[in-house]
Amino acid sequence: MISPRENPFAPRVYGSLEKVTDRVYLFRNIVNSSIVIGDNGAAVIDTQVNQPMARRLLQAVRTVTDKPILYTINTHYHWDHTNGNIILHNEGATILSRAMTKEFIVNRAPRQKAFLQSRGFELGDDPYLPDETFSMETEIDLGGQPLHLIHLGKAETDDATAVRIPREGCIVSGDTIMTGSFPIFGQPVMNEGLTANHDWIDTIRELRYYGPKHVLPGHGPLAHDEEIDLLIQIEAYFLKEVEERVERGMKLPELIADLESALPGWITQIAEVWGTPRYAILRVYRGLIDDPEPGWQHLKPSAIPTTEKTAVEARTVGLENYDGYRQASEEAEEGGDIGLAVEMLRESVQRYPDKPAAWVELAELLYRSSRSISSILEKGDFFTEAKTAIRKALDLDPTYAPALLLIGQSLITTAHRNGDDPTPGLRFIRRALDLNLTDAQHAQANFCIGLSHRTNGDETQAKAFFAKAVAADAKFMPAQLANIA
Repeated sequence: MISPRENPFAPRVYGSLEKVTDRVYLFRNIVNSSIVIGDNGAAVIDTQVNQPMARRLLQAVRTVTDKPILYTINTHYHWDHTNGNIILHNEGATILSRAMTKEFIVNRAPRQKAFLQSRGFELGDDPYLPDETFSMETEIDLGGQPLHLIHLGKAETDDATAVRIPREGCIVSGDTIMTGSFPIFGQPVMNEGLTANHDWIDTIRELRYYGPKHVLPGHGPLAHDEEIDLLIQIEAYFLKEVEERVERGMKLPELIADLESALPGWITQIAEVWGTPRYAILRVYRGLIDDPEPGWQHLKPSAIPTTEKTAVEARTVGLENYDGYRQASEEAEEGGDIGLAVEMLRESVQRYPDKPAAWVELAELLYRSSRSISSILEKGDFFTEAKTAIRKALDLDPTYAPALLLIGQSLITTAHRNGDDPTPGLRFIRRALDLNLTDAQHAQANFCIGLSHRTNGDETQAKAFFAKAVAADAKFMPAQLANIA
């Protein structure tokens, strides 16, 4: 039987609370938040990737203290650390950050938002801006619990803030330190992050100067010497290897192929959740080249498998209609050749651009194929092309049920993965339910409604709708997986 860890539709635990000291806690999720308790009140450091997750964070805070939340601190401007600001502000907390962080939420976060949206995140309104700011360092007191907020140097972002908790022997690092999986070295959309001047490594060394017993990282479990040493080792490896290849005159595609083929086992065995070696290469490369057009990483190779054009031509010769392309693609997928399957459906939408079914079939294949990719960021290549295909189908026919169901399902499964609000996806499902649906389509709709209930923590309703989905179409695999979880 498939385990809950392997089942993408199983119930999820959105965050867990880890006690670090009697008055310091780490809220572990795909992004971390930290809780510090003083005699007069508490502080929350970083506010999660979305508002529903911030509400869960707030519930976790209330399991360890009923004291007022005096401050909420943003360690840097990235969306996954600031998107829940409004939830903590509404609880009465003063939102505090460096002045540079507030500036970057306005000026840099929109580009980061566009990047994350292209990776499949539905981010909603812009983050609530900090109420108070400081320049390089400041101190606040929670009552017998002083916090020192300091800028040690540049790291994943230029505005990185660390929060020292001297009486507890702890430092909250934000994304200066990441553990447990391959780190994110700065999304390759602008010239910050892991750059050739070794700023980030120097910042880590400054952090270690204070001799913390525990470092609470921006992602992953608690960091101590072993985890911090590994992070420095990874950074030094990519800085050295990418720079050497740039100096030898390698262009990016050749550089990526050469370096990825030579990655040592200690790199390849690291789990991938957000960051990947390819993103590390792109980040370092971007800082080494002259870029006349700052902005997006222009040459990022897609994670979507592909194949030679001659292989597509050989397989599609003689095909006279769309069904032929669809069947040939299904055979290639069943044979494990996803690249060929994708390319044949891409060819089909070129030949039959006015057929909504062709666009939906391509989108469905891309969504299925994305499940083989570990990194949330790399999955975005599949999501971006799939959403474009669905929009094409709906432009052709706004009442095309398979397209409405698929975009609804994609939004709801993303919400389930991220602990977000499934309501936007449900709107598409309800539009589809107003149409005459087949049994298979009713199964898909009921599955989506059930997954929405599961995301919201209502397992009774979730199971009821999964059972309806299986009754409507016992072959609909997502409903089968959700129903056994």
